[in-house]
Amino acid sequence: MKKLLFFVSMIMALVLMLAACNAEDGDKSGNSDSGGEDYAQALDGEFITILTGGSSGVYYPLGATIAEIYQDMGAKSNSQSTAASAVNATTLNQGKAEMGFLMGDTAADAYEGIDSMEEQGAQENIRSLASLYTNYLQIVATKDSGIKTVEDLKGKRVAVGAPASGTEISAQRVLAAYDMTYDDIQADYLSFGEGIEGIKNAHIDAVVISSGVPNAGILELATSEEVAIVEIHEEKILEMQKKYPTFFPITIPKDAYNGMEEDVNTIGVNNVLMTHKDVSDEVVYAMTKALYENISRLQNSHNAGKDIDINTALENLPAPLHPGAKKFFDEEGVTE
Repeated sequence: MKKLLFFVSMIMALVLMLAACNAEDGDKSGNSDSGGEDYAQALDGEFITILTGGSSGVYYPLGATIAEIYQDMGAKSNSQSTAASAVNATTLNQGKAEMGFLMGDTAADAYEGIDSMEEQGAQENIRSLASLYTNYLQIVATKDSGIKTVEDLKGKRVAVGAPASGTEISAQRVLAAYDMTYDDIQADYLSFGEGIEGIKNAHIDAVVISSGVPNAGILELATSEEVAIVEIHEEKILEMQKKYPTFFPITIPKDAYNGMEEDVNTIGVNNVLMTHKDVSDEVVYAMTKALYENISRLQNSHNAGKDIDINTALENLPAPLHPGAKKFFDEEGVTE
C-alpha cells in the first residue's frame, strides 16, 4: 500500500509539473485567456518606411517618432523626408513604403485620380490608416510687406510649396477662389523652410504653409519680424467646400505668433496616415495599435500631436480603411 501511495504521489507531482511548464510556455508565446497573440510580434523584423514631408513641417518630427516606436518593437523602421502628399500617395500606391502622411484633400484626389491627381491617375492601392490632426493653411508675410489680403499677393513673389505637395495644390485652389492664378503672382516652388528663409533674405514676399499651429518656421520668423497671416474669408471657404469637401473653415488664434493682433479665418483640412492594400492585416493592426498605445510620445514630439485623438481617427477618411486598422478600431469601439 505504501508503495502504491508513493507511486500515485509521484504521478500527481509529474502531472502538476507538466501543467506548470505548459502554462509558462503559453505565457512566453503571448497566449493567455485575455491576451491572445502578442501583437508586437507582427512588427519584429519588419521593414517599415514612413514617408513624411519637409524638415520644417509637422510630418517630419511625427514620422521620426513613429519610426522610433516601431524600432522599439523590433521593426527595421525609418522615416523619409519627401515633397509630401502627392509624392507620398504615388509612392505608397507603388508599394515602395508602408506608411505615409497626406493631406486629406490630396489623398482623396489621389484615390479617385481626379483634379490635382488626374495626370497620375487613380491611386487605387492606397488605404486609410487614421485621421490625425488638422492642418491650417497659413499664408504668411511680414507686416512691413503690406500684404493683408489674398488680392494683395498680385505681382508678389510667393513661395507656394514644393511642386505637387498638398500645400502647393491648396495654394492653387485658394487663388482660384479669388479668381486668380499663378499668372497673377510670381510663384516659386519652395518648401516651408526655404520660403521662410526667402522672406528673411528679402527674396520672397509671402509663403503658403499648410501645417499645424504653431509652425516652427513661422515661429522662427516671428522672433525677428512681426508676421501677418492673410485671411481667407469664410464665404470663400464654404464655396470651395462644395468642390473640395475635405476643406472647412477654421481660426488661427491671435496669440499663435508674434505680431498677430486678431484671430484669422483660414482653411482647415485633416491630415491622414495612409498605407497600401498589400501591407498585411497583422502588420497594419500592429502599427495602428502601437501608434495609439504610445500616443503620448507623438504628443510630446510636436504641439500638433496634442490634437491626435482616437475618437476622431475615422473622420473624413479619403480612401477605404485598411482591414488591419479596422480590426483595431473595432476592438476600441471607434466607428465611422
